[in-house]
Amino acid sequence: MSCIDPVEPEGLHVGAKTMTQVPDHILQRLRTCTNFPTPPPVAMRVLQLAQDPEIELARVADAVSADPAIAAKVMRIANSAMYARRRQSSNLRQALITLGLNATLTLALSFTLVSALNRPTGGFNYQAYWRRTILSAAWGKLLATELGRRDAEEVFLASLLQDLGMLVIDKLWPEVYEGIAPFKIEHARICQHEQNCIGSDHRSIGAALLKIWNMPASLVQGVQHSHDPGAAGVEGEDKPFVRAIALSGVLSGVWLGARNDPALRRVGQQAHKFLGIQPNRLGELFDLVREQLPVAEELFQMDLYDAGQLQDITDAAKETLMVHNLRQIGRREDLEQSKKQLEEENIELKVENVWDPLNNAHNRRYFEQSLDREFQTAAKQAWPLSVVFIDLDKFKQINDSYGHQTGDAILQTVAQLLRESLRDSDIVARYGGDEFVLLLPGTDARLAHEVGIRLCEGVRARSIQAPDGQRVGVTLSLGVATCDSQTRFNNPKELLAAADSALYHSKREGRNRHTCYETIRAA
Repeated sequence: MSCIDPVEPEGLHVGAKTMTQVPDHILQRLRTCTNFPTPPPVAMRVLQLAQDPEIELARVADAVSADPAIAAKVMRIANSAMYARRRQSSNLRQALITLGLNATLTLALSFTLVSALNRPTGGFNYQAYWRRTILSAAWGKLLATELGRRDAEEVFLASLLQDLGMLVIDKLWPEVYEGIAPFKIEHARICQHEQNCIGSDHRSIGAALLKIWNMPASLVQGVQHSHDPGAAGVEGEDKPFVRAIALSGVLSGVWLGARNDPALRRVGQQAHKFLGIQPNRLGELFDLVREQLPVAEELFQMDLYDAGQLQDITDAAKETLMVHNLRQIGRREDLEQSKKQLEEENIELKVENVWDPLNNAHNRRYFEQSLDREFQTAAKQAWPLSVVFIDLDKFKQINDSYGHQTGDAILQTVAQLLRESLRDSDIVARYGGDEFVLLLPGTDARLAHEVGIRLCEGVRARSIQAPDGQRVGVTLSLGVATCDSQTRFNNPKELLAAADSALYHSKREGRNRHTCYETIRAA
């Protein structure tokens, strides 16, 4: 029976992350199956102790020592590279203190479960299964330790059991794996194949079996989500736990299968994205896994890896991840430089959007935005707001007589005078052509009138030298309007129109003067 597609379906990686429900008929078979190994009594005793919040050292020691083989393994692991200590544990009590009570119980549970499950009954490659499983467990514990988690042993056990469902499927539906090599195929495709064949996959079946065995909920959740490094759908506090388990499987798959550069770079990106582990550090962890695998093999009494092969795999992984890390650093530096350049360009663009570079004054767009904002603020705070429209008298004649260069110089001189004559909080803007406009927040009609007088007199007293040596002067016509308790406007446009009307009055009356809107309004 072969249900697997020869080519990986498009979007399979996304689909593989979707949690599948275990059909009722499969759940029923899991509950009633008598020929599948179940946890031995010592495992159930250990599990009961692990769920006791008032656990004591003596009770843990009794449970572990009840099985001499388990006690010996606890001693070995306490003195192993996995738990490097300066002082060796010479007895079980010291080993329990070294490991911690919960860690001891979790490890003891893993030893008993593996012992019960390591009985080949089906047709698929059990050595390949345990090679992946033991490697995943080693990676899981190492990742959890790297993250500083206190439940590294729980991650170890969940990583160890994440493919438990494959043993179940091989026992109850042996035809699923007939004719294929499940450990030489990308793992997400195996889930899809299982789903096609029996309507569920090994992670969901494994989680269901652990639930039937009354295993801790965290263990069930870790196995259920073991193919999702992003831990989608998992509560916030549980995400790192699940991510470490899922990435342990991904790392095992890369180690055992596609050890090409793209696969290593991809897992490096995932480790960084989901666990915050840099690629070069991940390369160093490959070294640590290589050192710890022989310990795991001894504990579980399996001969799975050749020492030379482990070294070759580690060296290749470290080299690829180191190169990837250097590229990332270079890319980050490039991105930082690009970001800085974009920020500088953005500042320049913002300045261009609000500034008239010729006169070193704001432009019309900025003035109108500021007028809207200040009008609303003045209305809310009940304070005055004044606008002054300015026109350079007979400026066209100056341009025609002396040239645009002289005209530009006069515009710059007037703009400079306006800036020097006003407060920093006031806004000077070129409105267009030979027109300027001023925005004076908090300035009442009396003060605005004084500003008009001062500006007219100041410009009248200035002149510039034209290219032919003549001194050229200019005068201003101003229109002033103030929004205050005496004169109200419904919106900014009405205020601006009032200042424009006052300007028109100044020009009609002979120019070289200022007019306040209140004056012509009262006339």
